[in-house]
Amino acid sequence: MMPTSPAFSSVTAGRHRRFEGCDTRRVALLSACVAIAASASNLASQTPAGLLTSRDELSVAATQAERTGNSLQAAAIRQRLRDGDFQVGDRIVLTIFSDAAHTDTLVVRAGRVIDLPGKAELSLSGVLRSELKDRVTTEVLKYVKTQQVEVTPLTRIGVLGEVARPGYFALRSDVPITDAIMLAGGPTATADLDKSVVKRASREYRSSDETRQAVAKGLTLDQFGLTAGDELIVGRQRQLINPATTALLGVFATLATILLTARH
Repeated sequence: MMPTSPAFSSVTAGRHRRFEGCDTRRVALLSACVAIAASASNLASQTPAGLLTSRDELSVAATQAERTGNSLQAAAIRQRLRDGDFQVGDRIVLTIFSDAAHTDTLVVRAGRVIDLPGKAELSLSGVLRSELKDRVTTEVLKYVKTQQVEVTPLTRIGVLGEVARPGYFALRSDVPITDAIMLAGGPTATADLDKSVVKRASREYRSSDETRQAVAKGLTLDQFGLTAGDELIVGRQRQLINPATTALLGVFATLATILLTARH
């Protein structure tokens, strides 16, 4: 059974403190994110195998994208099937249980290769995240006597837009999208999650409709097809009055008050 993600645990532990002083809109947005994350985490504990997309599932998704005319997404999935999920610089957390737990962070180096215990090398060319554990475990057992091997791929993505602490984060590939938003401080008071999109190489890769559905379903970063360098941009509410206009009206109001005071 997979444990609840650290991201979700830290979010739930401190959410009441963060709510203090927040307006109703922000509290509602944060509560919605936490509720969806909780639901996704419960689902994850029941079906851990489904958190990382299999090769068969990707093949079906590619065919569906082609049928619906989404050539960009279809091409991205086909490339993923061919080249695998790992890029140079990606990190993988490896934990080996023998007399004690030994944890190391592996970095994918040139040629999409990682160095394993026992001075072994393993090529990740063409390997999906869902295939990583079996590949690594098989190789590790050739050189190390161990009771259990845990392999956790990380994905470095940007969580930008209307979040409290926008930036780039190396996250477990099996965490829900909502956890990624919460790790970036949660949505701001002016956020509109329904307008969120995913960009890849400065181009829109996932539309607001696709992103909204992914959040509602509790999809993980891997299930939504995110890869290193992608940017999840949380949308902003539509404002009826431009902030600059509001500031200008404030100046006029101040001047009017001064003139009325001077006349009296």
